[in-house]
Amino acid sequence: MNTDWMNEEAANLFDQYDDYLEDRLGYTPLIENLKESLGPNISVLDYGCGGGKASRRLIAGGIKTVTGVDISQTMVDKASSNINRGNSSYHQITTDVLNFNDNTFDAAICCYVFITNSEKSNLLKIAKEIHRTLKPGGIFYVLDTNPDSVGIKFSSFMSGDLNKKYSDGEIKPVYLDLPNGSVFKISDTHWHKDTYYKILNEAGFKTVELFEHSDADVPKDTEGLRYYPPFVMFKATKF
Repeated sequence: MNTDWMNEEAANLFDQYDDYLEDRLGYTPLIENLKESLGPNISVLDYGCGGGKASRRLIAGGIKTVTGVDISQTMVDKASSNINRGNSSYHQITTDVLNFNDNTFDAAICCYVFITNSEKSNLLKIAKEIHRTLKPGGIFYVLDTNPDSVGIKFSSFMSGDLNKKYSDGEIKPVYLDLPNGSVFKISDTHWHKDTYYKILNEAGFKTVELFEHSDADVPKDTEGLRYYPPFVMFKATKF
Protein backbone atom coordinates (compact mmCIF):
# COMPACT_ATOMS: atom_id res chain seq x y z
CA MET A 1 0.00 0.00 0.00
CA ASN A 2 1.24 3.48 -0.86
CA THR A 3 1.84 6.04 1.88
CA ASP A 4 -1.35 7.78 3.03
CA TRP A 5 -0.65 11.48 2.48
CA MET A 6 -3.99 12.36 4.06
CA ASN A 7 -2.33 11.40 7.34
CA GLU A 8 -1.13 14.52 9.16
CA GLU A 9 1.88 12.77 10.72
CA ALA A 10 3.11 11.61 7.32
CA ALA A 11 2.62 15.11 5.93
CA ASN A 12 4.60 16.66 8.78
CA LEU A 13 7.46 14.18 8.46
CA PHE A 14 7.66 14.78 4.72
CA ASP A 15 7.88 18.53 5.35
CA GLN A 16 11.02 17.88 7.41
CA TYR A 17 12.73 16.15 4.48
CA ASP A 18 15.32 18.41 2.82
CA ASP A 19 14.59 18.10 -0.89
CA TYR A 20 17.69 19.98 -2.08
CA LEU A 21 18.55 17.13 -4.46
CA GLU A 22 15.05 17.24 -5.98
CA ASP A 23 15.47 21.00 -6.29
CA ARG A 24 18.83 20.90 -8.07
CA LEU A 25 18.17 17.98 -10.41
CA GLY A 26 14.38 18.12 -10.66
CA TYR A 27 12.58 21.39 -9.97
CA THR A 28 15.31 23.74 -11.24
CA PRO A 29 15.71 22.05 -14.66
CA LEU A 30 11.91 21.86 -14.96
CA ILE A 31 11.44 25.57 -14.27
CA GLU A 32 14.28 26.50 -16.62
CA ASN A 33 12.81 24.37 -19.40
CA LEU A 34 9.34 25.77 -18.76
CA LYS A 35 10.48 29.39 -18.99
CA GLU A 36 12.59 28.69 -22.07
CA SER A 37 9.55 27.08 -23.73
CA LEU A 38 6.73 29.45 -22.73
CA GLY A 39 8.26 32.37 -20.86
CA PRO A 40 7.39 33.44 -17.29
CA ASN A 41 4.13 35.29 -17.97
CA ILE A 42 2.01 32.14 -17.73
CA SER A 43 -0.48 30.33 -15.52
CA VAL A 44 0.59 26.92 -14.22
CA LEU A 45 -1.43 24.12 -12.65
CA ASP A 46 0.42 22.18 -9.94
CA TYR A 47 -1.44 18.87 -9.75
CA GLY A 48 -0.76 17.07 -6.46
CA CYS A 49 0.82 20.19 -5.00
CA GLY A 50 1.26 18.76 -1.50
CA GLY A 51 2.51 21.44 0.87
CA GLY A 52 3.32 23.78 -2.02
CA LYS A 53 7.09 23.23 -2.35
CA ALA A 54 7.05 23.09 -6.15
CA SER A 55 4.50 25.91 -6.45
CA ARG A 56 6.64 28.23 -4.33
CA ARG A 57 9.67 27.43 -6.45
CA LEU A 58 7.71 28.30 -9.58
CA ILE A 59 6.70 31.65 -8.08
CA ALA A 60 10.26 32.32 -6.90
CA GLY A 61 11.45 31.47 -10.41
CA GLY A 62 9.30 34.24 -11.87
CA ILE A 63 6.19 32.35 -13.01
CA LYS A 64 3.21 34.71 -12.99
CA THR A 65 0.49 32.57 -11.36
CA VAL A 66 0.28 29.05 -9.93
CA THR A 67 -2.81 27.08 -8.98
CA GLY A 68 -2.18 24.06 -6.78
CA VAL A 69 -4.60 21.19 -6.24
CA ASP A 70 -4.33 18.18 -3.94
CA ILE A 71 -6.59 15.51 -2.45
CA SER A 72 -5.26 16.22 1.04
CA GLN A 73 -6.84 19.15 2.86
CA THR A 74 -3.94 19.00 5.32
CA MET A 75 -1.48 19.62 2.49
CA VAL A 76 -3.66 22.35 0.98
CA ASP A 77 -3.80 24.12 4.34
CA LYS A 78 -0.01 23.93 4.67
CA ALA A 79 0.47 25.39 1.20
CA SER A 80 -2.12 28.13 1.70
CA SER A 81 -0.64 29.27 5.02
CA ASN A 82 2.97 29.55 3.82
CA ILE A 83 4.16 33.16 3.93
CA ASN A 84 6.19 32.68 0.73
CA ARG A 85 3.27 31.48 -1.40
CA GLY A 86 3.21 34.69 -3.48
CA ASN A 87 0.72 34.70 -6.35
CA SER A 88 -0.41 31.12 -5.86
CA SER A 89 -3.67 29.58 -4.67
CA TYR A 90 -4.53 26.09 -3.45
CA HIS A 91 -7.63 23.94 -3.59
CA GLN A 92 -8.67 20.47 -2.47
CA ILE A 93 -9.94 18.11 -5.15
CA THR A 94 -12.47 15.45 -4.21
CA THR A 95 -13.37 13.95 -7.61
CA ASP A 96 -11.58 12.83 -10.76
CA VAL A 97 -12.82 15.93 -12.58
CA LEU A 98 -10.99 19.21 -12.05
CA ASN A 99 -13.15 22.26 -11.41
CA PHE A 100 -11.57 24.23 -14.26
CA ASN A 101 -12.77 24.98 -17.77
CA ASP A 102 -11.18 23.55 -20.88
CA ASN A 103 -8.07 25.38 -22.11
CA THR A 104 -7.46 27.20 -18.83
CA PHE A 105 -3.74 26.81 -18.11
CA ASP A 106 -0.59 27.46 -20.13
CA ALA A 107 1.26 24.62 -18.41
CA ALA A 108 0.90 21.96 -15.73
CA ILE A 109 3.29 20.06 -13.50
CA CYS A 110 2.86 16.79 -11.66
CA CYS A 111 5.81 16.22 -9.33
CA TYR A 112 6.23 12.88 -7.54
CA VAL A 113 2.52 12.15 -7.95
CA PHE A 114 2.38 9.31 -10.49
CA ILE A 115 4.46 7.19 -8.12
CA THR A 116 1.88 7.69 -5.37
CA ASN A 117 -0.83 6.08 -7.53
CA SER A 118 -0.98 2.31 -7.78
CA GLU A 119 -3.53 2.08 -10.61
CA LYS A 120 -2.81 2.95 -14.24
CA SER A 121 -6.45 3.93 -14.64
CA ASN A 122 -5.89 6.73 -12.10
CA LEU A 123 -2.82 7.95 -13.95
CA LEU A 124 -4.80 8.11 -17.17
CA LYS A 125 -7.61 10.07 -15.50
CA ILE A 126 -5.08 12.59 -14.19
CA ALA A 127 -3.36 12.95 -17.56
CA LYS A 128 -6.67 13.33 -19.43
CA GLU A 129 -7.92 16.02 -17.07
CA ILE A 130 -4.67 17.93 -17.34
CA HIS A 131 -4.79 17.63 -21.12
CA ARG A 132 -8.36 19.01 -21.08
CA THR A 133 -7.49 22.01 -18.92
CA LEU A 134 -4.36 22.95 -20.89
CA LYS A 135 -4.51 25.49 -23.68
CA PRO A 136 -3.42 24.37 -27.16
CA GLY A 137 0.37 24.44 -27.15
CA GLY A 138 0.36 23.90 -23.39
CA ILE A 139 3.02 21.76 -21.75
CA PHE A 140 2.64 19.07 -19.10
CA TYR A 141 5.69 18.11 -17.03
CA VAL A 142 5.78 14.86 -15.05
CA LEU A 143 8.66 14.63 -12.57
CA ASP A 144 9.28 11.39 -10.65
CA THR A 145 12.02 9.23 -9.19
CA ASN A 146 13.93 7.38 -11.90
CA PRO A 147 12.82 3.75 -12.30
CA ASP A 148 16.31 2.93 -13.63
CA SER A 149 18.02 4.11 -10.41
CA VAL A 150 16.39 1.66 -8.02
CA GLY A 151 18.54 0.79 -5.01
CA ILE A 152 21.03 3.62 -5.62
CA LYS A 153 21.85 5.47 -2.39
CA PHE A 154 21.86 9.14 -3.16
CA SER A 155 22.83 11.75 -0.59
CA SER A 156 19.31 12.26 0.75
CA PHE A 157 17.23 9.24 -0.30
CA MET A 158 17.10 5.77 -1.79
CA SER A 159 14.23 4.50 -3.92
CA GLY A 160 13.74 0.74 -3.73
CA ASP A 161 16.11 -1.90 -2.42
CA LEU A 162 19.46 -2.76 -3.98
CA ASN A 163 19.53 -5.82 -6.28
CA LYS A 164 15.74 -5.97 -6.34
CA LYS A 165 14.02 -5.90 -9.74
CA TYR A 166 10.59 -4.30 -9.54
CA SER A 167 7.80 -5.04 -11.96
CA ASP A 168 5.62 -2.33 -13.44
CA GLY A 169 3.08 -1.24 -10.85
CA GLU A 170 4.82 -2.93 -7.91
CA ILE A 171 4.94 -1.18 -4.54
CA LYS A 172 8.47 -0.33 -3.39
CA PRO A 173 9.97 1.27 -0.29
CA VAL A 174 11.59 4.70 -0.41
CA TYR A 175 13.97 5.84 2.33
CA LEU A 176 14.14 9.59 3.02
CA ASP A 177 16.96 10.90 5.22
CA LEU A 178 15.68 13.47 7.72
CA PRO A 179 17.87 16.26 9.17
CA ASN A 180 17.80 14.66 12.65
CA GLY A 181 19.54 11.55 11.32
CA SER A 182 16.44 9.36 11.23
CA VAL A 183 14.99 7.74 8.11
CA PHE A 184 11.39 8.30 7.01
CA LYS A 185 10.25 5.21 5.11
CA ILE A 186 7.44 5.66 2.62
CA SER A 187 5.95 3.44 -0.08
CA ASP A 188 5.66 4.35 -3.76
CA THR A 189 4.66 2.59 -6.96
CA HIS A 190 7.31 1.57 -9.47
CA TRP A 191 6.36 2.58 -13.02
CA HIS A 192 8.50 1.73 -16.03
CA LYS A 193 9.35 4.55 -18.43
CA ASP A 194 7.22 2.95 -21.15
CA THR A 195 4.18 3.34 -18.90
CA TYR A 196 4.64 7.11 -18.75
CA TYR A 197 4.84 7.32 -22.53
CA LYS A 198 1.75 5.17 -22.99
CA ILE A 199 -0.31 7.09 -20.44
CA LEU A 200 0.62 10.48 -21.86
CA ASN A 201 0.01 9.39 -25.46
CA GLU A 202 -3.35 7.84 -24.59
CA ALA A 203 -4.37 11.05 -22.78
CA GLY A 204 -3.89 12.96 -26.04
CA PHE A 205 -0.32 14.25 -25.83
CA LYS A 206 1.38 13.52 -29.15
CA THR A 207 4.86 14.81 -28.40
CA VAL A 208 6.57 13.41 -25.29
CA GLU A 209 10.23 14.11 -24.44
CA LEU A 210 12.33 12.54 -21.68
CA PHE A 211 14.95 14.40 -19.64
CA GLU A 212 17.32 12.94 -17.05
CA HIS A 213 19.71 15.08 -15.03
CA SER A 214 22.56 13.71 -12.97
CA ASP A 215 25.71 14.79 -11.16
CA ALA A 216 28.24 13.33 -8.77
CA ASP A 217 25.90 13.33 -5.80
CA VAL A 218 26.61 9.81 -4.63
CA PRO A 219 29.09 8.63 -1.97
CA LYS A 220 32.74 8.62 -3.05
CA ASP A 221 33.04 4.90 -2.38
CA THR A 222 30.47 4.21 -5.10
CA GLU A 223 32.24 5.92 -8.00
CA GLY A 224 30.64 3.60 -10.54
CA LEU A 225 27.20 4.88 -9.58
CA ARG A 226 27.83 8.58 -9.88
CA TYR A 227 26.13 9.02 -13.26
CA TYR A 228 22.81 7.50 -12.31
CA PRO A 229 20.11 10.17 -12.74
CA PRO A 230 17.91 10.16 -9.61
CA PHE A 231 14.85 11.59 -11.40
CA VAL A 232 13.02 11.48 -14.72
CA MET A 233 11.18 14.39 -16.30
CA PHE A 234 8.66 13.91 -19.09
CA LYS A 235 7.63 16.91 -21.17
CA ALA A 236 4.35 16.40 -23.01
CA THR A 237 2.91 19.01 -25.38
CA LYS A 238 -0.75 19.49 -26.29
CA PHE A 239 -1.55 20.32 -29.91
